[in-house]
Amino acid sequence: MAPSPVFAQSVPSIDAPADARMMLTANELIYNNDTEKVIATGGVQIDYSGYNLVADRVEYDQQTGRMRAYGRVQILEPDGNKISADEIDITDDFADGFVNALQIVTPDDTRIAAESAERRGGVETTFNNGVYTACEPCKEHPEKAPIWQVKAEKVVQDERTRTVKLRNARFELFGMPIAYLPYLEVPDFDRKRKSGFLTPSFGSDDALGTWARVPYFLTLGQSADVTIEASGYTNQGFLLDTEFRKRFENGIVTLRAAGISQTGQDEFDPVTAAVDRAAEERGLIGTTGDFKINPRWAFGWKVMWESDPAFAQTYAIDGFDDDRQKSEIYLTGLGKRNYFDARAFWVDIRDGRIYDGSVTSYGTDNSYLGRDMADFREDREARVHPVIDYNKIFSQPVAGGELSLDVNGQSISRKREYVVDDIYRGIEGSNERATAELEWKRTLTTEGGLRLTPILAARGDLNHFDTTSTADTLSDSNSAARAMLTAGLEASYPLLVTAHSSSHVIEPIAQVFVRNDERLAGGLPNEDAQSFVFDATSLFERDKFSGYDRIEGGTRANLGFRYTGTFDNGVTTHGLFGQSYQLAGLNSFAVDSLTYAGNNSGLEEDASDFVGYAGIELPVGVGFSASARFDKDDFNVERADLTAMFTHEKLSGAITYSDINAQRPAGSPGYGSEVDRSGINGSLSLRFAENWRVFGASGYDLVDNRFSTSSVGVAYEDECVALTIVYKRKPSYVSDPKKWSIGARLSLRTLGDLDYGDATGKTF
Repeated sequence: MAPSPVFAQSVPSIDAPADARMMLTANELIYNNDTEKVIATGGVQIDYSGYNLVADRVEYDQQTGRMRAYGRVQILEPDGNKISADEIDITDDFADGFVNALQIVTPDDTRIAAESAERRGGVETTFNNGVYTACEPCKEHPEKAPIWQVKAEKVVQDERTRTVKLRNARFELFGMPIAYLPYLEVPDFDRKRKSGFLTPSFGSDDALGTWARVPYFLTLGQSADVTIEASGYTNQGFLLDTEFRKRFENGIVTLRAAGISQTGQDEFDPVTAAVDRAAEERGLIGTTGDFKINPRWAFGWKVMWESDPAFAQTYAIDGFDDDRQKSEIYLTGLGKRNYFDARAFWVDIRDGRIYDGSVTSYGTDNSYLGRDMADFREDREARVHPVIDYNKIFSQPVAGGELSLDVNGQSISRKREYVVDDIYRGIEGSNERATAELEWKRTLTTEGGLRLTPILAARGDLNHFDTTSTADTLSDSNSAARAMLTAGLEASYPLLVTAHSSSHVIEPIAQVFVRNDERLAGGLPNEDAQSFVFDATSLFERDKFSGYDRIEGGTRANLGFRYTGTFDNGVTTHGLFGQSYQLAGLNSFAVDSLTYAGNNSGLEEDASDFVGYAGIELPVGVGFSASARFDKDDFNVERADLTAMFTHEKLSGAITYSDINAQRPAGSPGYGSEVDRSGINGSLSLRFAENWRVFGASGYDLVDNRFSTSSVGVAYEDECVALTIVYKRKPSYVSDPKKWSIGARLSLRTLGDLDYGDATGKTF
């Protein structure tokens, strides 16, 4: 018999609309007038108000309004739950029923199996002798126990509270009972927030002692919640950490407060943890905010106040425990052809030891003198209020070319001068600068393939600073204006060379920039252009300085070539090589300055050092790159970086070798190191089984023959569980005394994380 659709009379339901109708499709349909029963057999499918039932046979009693389904019964509920059973007895509105040999699979692959189940009111299902897990059954041996499961006398899935409650349960790992749980409640698959205790974490520390953290999550309506974390330390007492979160339509605000009254200051080392040892009442208050004003504009902040410079790091207050904790307020706008960013910030120095070169913070009896030293170090850090960046590329061409505007302004103050090895990292007092620059460029291509790009630029700067600094190179006047006019031309001639199985592009490039000298070169405060490395990436830059406080002047030419090759077997190669020449005017890289930026960089003479870069990528996931700077006279390598990267199905990693010659004579002021430096840094991850991998990272100083901070770990990851164990070691020159630690994290999907110590990366 062909499948026959039958429409039953509308049946009221708790969740169904009043006009909901039931549709039944089957291979054979029998109706008994005497018993008022409908029997459908063969490929039975029933659809009702979002519910879908499939079975081999269904009997429907019109007098009682109940259905009984037999043989490979499956029900798909409106919320995505998949119910499988051998037999099911349920009302025709799917509200109440009794199920035998049942299994439920939720949309997030959480599984509940039971000997029997009972459904009441269409909102609550009770599973008898149930099993709860987020692990998929083994494909080869489905009869084996999953990696983890919770067996319970009763498992109650409540659709009103969107929770799964387990009573008289035991937790099993690899089929072995691990823990007895009288009561456990977890969120249902579509319930993201629910009040309750979160998974605790544990650890130990020489000074803090053995510790345990127990967090409690409390929802405050649909858009707010708070996490209260209580931590107990055997050596230091009780710490309370509270974080409040409030979400709005266009953003989120958080407020964090943490504090402790230490009971064991003597447990801290008097030299390596002087701040920890001195303080008794310790704490912090922090707040963050992130708002999308509209699709283009964003506003936010991250601000923290701390009782001392080490509290957040010592007690691992997440989000506020960086070595240099930056507090800032920002406003950012991003359009199709323009960008704006304004932010004010300050930096708190984190150093539990509070030691600064030749000045210690301890008395002759190791008593603490460090609060003043902490203030001393933080007083050297700049307060930025604010720094503003604006960039715009005009949509309409000007004389056939592209016109762009770049604006930068900054206002900085510092309570104390910051001088290291005669390099003025920052001046005492205030410093304001405003910069605006217009640039026009247009690329023309001749019939022969020669590419010509004329460039015109005009820049103006206004500087004002109020300082008592006695730096020799600093301008005597506290106000200055400078202008830079540039006319430049870039010429390139790409040459395509084709072979039987490859193609190559060789592009000679020549640039010349004519401009006036940098006014007051090296005599103005330099906050944002202190870092400088001359290499292949900066060879063809019009202004090679890294920031706005310095500006390259004089007439300069850059010559070199760029190469790209592609092969039929998937190999790609690329390279760049060239040299720069100061043709006329003052060489900005040769003048003495507050920070010596540009000195000993390879650009300080009329003919620069040579710079080059080469790389190759293989289709098997392996790549090699090398960059170097070569002495212009004897081609000696002044600086080199060699990198190998590889990514494979089981093995991935990277290793870098760096070698940097001394950049200045010992004892003389200047930019860079006065000794040779050489080292290797690498990381590696090896997947040695389907779900197992080992990983590690370290660095080695080839000059001093010592390791930097190193870590090694092992991890297991699958669809329902993740386990990570990490060993870290800090050498004595990083952490005095030498320090090592072990961290572990066990993540059970839908149940939470169990932490011990510090293990990197959450999986779920």
